[in-house]
Amino acid sequence: MKNQLLKKLCMGLVMFVSANLFAQEGIVSGTINSEVDGLPLPGVSVIVKGTTRGVQTDFDGNYSIKCKVGETLVFKYIAMTTKEVRVTSKMLGLDSNDFFVDQIPIKPIENDAYKNAIKTKDLTQFNVPSLDISNRTYNKVNNYQYDRIKEIQVKDNKVDLTYFNSDIYFEIKFNSKFGTQFFKDENLPKLQSVYAQGASLNGELAFLGAETGNPFSYGPKLNNLEFDGSIYDYDVNGQLVALGNGNGIASNLYDNAVLQTTYKTDNTLSFSASTDGSILELNYTNTQFKDVFNREKSVSDFMKISFNQSYRNSKKLSWESYLKFGKNRDNQPNVNGFLNNTLLNAWATPASFSNAQNSILANSMQRRFNTSFNNPNWLLDNNRNSEKNKFFVAYLKNGIDLSETVNIHNSLSYTRNKDTQNFGLVNNSAGFEDGYSSDKTIEKNVFNAILDFEYESHDRKNEIQIISKLDFSAENLIYNLNEGIGFNSFSFENPQTINTINNRLNRNTLRILNKFTYGLNYSDVEFTIGNNSYISSVQNNKLALPFLQFNADLERIFDIYNFSNFNIYASTSFDVNNPSLFYNNQSHNSLTLLPSQSLNYTANNDLFLSDALDLEEKQSYAFGVDLGFYIGNTYFNFDLDYFNTQTKGSVFPVFENSNYVLKNIADITNKGLEMSLHSRLRISEDFYYSPTFVFSTNRAKVTSINSDEERVPIAGFSSVSKNLIVGESAGAIVGSAYARDSQNNIIIDNEGFPLVASQPQIIGDPIPDFNLGVKQSFAWKDLKLKVVLDIQKGGDVWNGTQNVLNYLGRSQQSANERTITNFIFSGVNQQGQQNTIPVDFYNPQNDISQNRFVRYGFSGVDETAIQDASYVNIKSIDLSYNFDFDDDRSTFIRELTLGLYANNLITWTKFDGASPYRNLYDTSSSLGLNFFNMPITSEVGFMLNIKI
Repeated sequence: MKNQLLKKLCMGLVMFVSANLFAQEGIVSGTINSEVDGLPLPGVSVIVKGTTRGVQTDFDGNYSIKCKVGETLVFKYIAMTTKEVRVTSKMLGLDSNDFFVDQIPIKPIENDAYKNAIKTKDLTQFNVPSLDISNRTYNKVNNYQYDRIKEIQVKDNKVDLTYFNSDIYFEIKFNSKFGTQFFKDENLPKLQSVYAQGASLNGELAFLGAETGNPFSYGPKLNNLEFDGSIYDYDVNGQLVALGNGNGIASNLYDNAVLQTTYKTDNTLSFSASTDGSILELNYTNTQFKDVFNREKSVSDFMKISFNQSYRNSKKLSWESYLKFGKNRDNQPNVNGFLNNTLLNAWATPASFSNAQNSILANSMQRRFNTSFNNPNWLLDNNRNSEKNKFFVAYLKNGIDLSETVNIHNSLSYTRNKDTQNFGLVNNSAGFEDGYSSDKTIEKNVFNAILDFEYESHDRKNEIQIISKLDFSAENLIYNLNEGIGFNSFSFENPQTINTINNRLNRNTLRILNKFTYGLNYSDVEFTIGNNSYISSVQNNKLALPFLQFNADLERIFDIYNFSNFNIYASTSFDVNNPSLFYNNQSHNSLTLLPSQSLNYTANNDLFLSDALDLEEKQSYAFGVDLGFYIGNTYFNFDLDYFNTQTKGSVFPVFENSNYVLKNIADITNKGLEMSLHSRLRISEDFYYSPTFVFSTNRAKVTSINSDEERVPIAGFSSVSKNLIVGESAGAIVGSAYARDSQNNIIIDNEGFPLVASQPQIIGDPIPDFNLGVKQSFAWKDLKLKVVLDIQKGGDVWNGTQNVLNYLGRSQQSANERTITNFIFSGVNQQGQQNTIPVDFYNPQNDISQNRFVRYGFSGVDETAIQDASYVNIKSIDLSYNFDFDDDRSTFIRELTLGLYANNLITWTKFDGASPYRNLYDTSSSLGLNFFNMPITSEVGFMLNIKI
């Protein structure tokens, strides 16, 4: 029934039209260059907001677009901040996070009196009158190309122009980057290298090797041990014994680091051929890199072929088309948390045990320091992990101007994406003792069709714009999962147990947009009202999604001195989120596990869209201001935006009846403020300094929960997780905490150690106070330097990595504190009296279970793992020099740019091993949870760009 409704609405939509008068219009042209290397930026989209009229910058970064005073140009580029520029008689400066074009506003040279005088001037004295004002018609080829006229034939009412054939312009570009990736020691957890594997035994510290089942590194100091030279499966030098009881060969301090220095290359070859109205482009990109363990090589290839043809000042169709296809293969992906688990096993290994000696014993079993863990080399040598992605995109768009006021645009596209994940660990692997394999394939096919109708009418002061748009999508999802359990040694053949899940989903959606805009006084003041409708063959429909927007250019209205622009806006809107057929957020998969069970983690509890889900409904309010002003001769641009978005029926996985299901579980409000300031200062004739500051803050709070439970876990483990709790920040961290009395005093047990509360508590808020991005750009002639800083203040992170390393005795903190004696914890005893019981953090006379860290279990007390997530990171440094050979006709090369770059070179954090840009298992909702996450990666490299 819904599909029939979709078809009827597609065929029966009535587009309404209204009349109006004429206004100022013209062509805005410019060039966009990258501040990274000074080269032009091709492929930047420049679109007239609210329309489908748009262009892309060519290979030289040039663009030219027809627009009217009062319209807004939207500049978009991949991975860059979208920027909107209001078209006025005083053009604005253009800035974004990565490219800037500064334009000095000027007033029109011609006034209306001059234009009228020219039109009424007697031109009969000229033998060849101007074609633009002549009564004769003339044949057009794209536009009036006076500089390419070959022959003129004048007839009674017509002038035939014959042109020379258009020039064809060729351009070839080659861009290459070679980088070295590495991990700095200060970005890793601090591990101790003093104490051997072992624990207290019979009142003294003893070395307890792998055969004993002891996982701890709370043994004696390494410099108090020596080898005995015996035949020992776990060390070629023999067992460790006390000094004087062996062969005199001192113990070894083994380096079990697995993170290695690797390389990455990125090469792009581009070719373009263009005429005045057409351009053919071919782009090929190849990327290769070694994984963080310097073992596996991964490769990706990308190809794009595009053809655009435009007929300016003509009613002929303009065309834009492209094909994109590519494939990439990652041979060391973080499927099922493989990278996290490899780091856990590596960092847990005692300093007295060498993983490198061998990962296999003589009996073909795994050689490891403890049977509850894995030798990292065993994992790296005996897996079948990979992730392959193939995609194909075909796109065709055309447009036609039916008249001065009416134009129609439509586009068709087809996208196919196939992602294949392979995972496998052989038997005798901790977490998968019987062996395990999984093969998952997710194929998505999407057909999209857009029909856009636009009507504009305007006079010298007022403007009306009407837009009607149909956006139809037909989606198909094919899902397949095959799991195998129970394999023979070192094999993934013939599993004892097979589990297969297949799913196939289809959905048709239609979005209908109707928008009416009225502009006053050359669009100095603009009102927009409209409605979106969303129709789905799977979920409920929303036909009434109205929106309203107000814009005003106060500088034009009041002619404010020293301001080039002073724009304000306010908007309110209702909308819905378009959910994916496949729920990509895998954060729920670890919620049934304890941290000590993390080696069993798999991310195969996949969820899908169903008709039981309602649409997520959004109501948004926003207002902002855009200022452009001068202080002396220096131009500044300031933007401020405030937003308030309320989402009703937010979808998250919920655990019900031993399974996870998607539900509209919570209402969430997100409020925030974003500000940016950019300037360009001329220090001297050839030296420029361009600072940019981007400040943002937001607060997402849960206003209601559609559940009988007080909280809904959304990411983490069963014992510590991020949650939805009414009145708290979305994602509040809940975990174990010390027991406290009504005055918030920690309660101490009879042995002198803090008690743990019987119920989990809210222990952290992952949302930061604010984020600040700072970009400093310097240019001296053709030499350019750019430095980008990323700053975060506040927010909490659960550092489970540190607690586990403390428990095992592998952390530097555990080595520093194990010798503390007669320590009195601040708090009160269970009778409410001040605690006075002294304790030793690690007394060899006591069992290891009484150790200050071991007594609280594998992941400790979660409250003690909460850390300040603030950081300052020098995100990138780019230095480049551009050689321009355009004036030298004898050289084959037109431009040559050489550069050096560095990413994440220096990072300051509040705790060791912080990883600001990684989430738990790299899942979407797990920000603020650090459990052996991949550390921040630094990179330095060389860049070469050539244009011929």
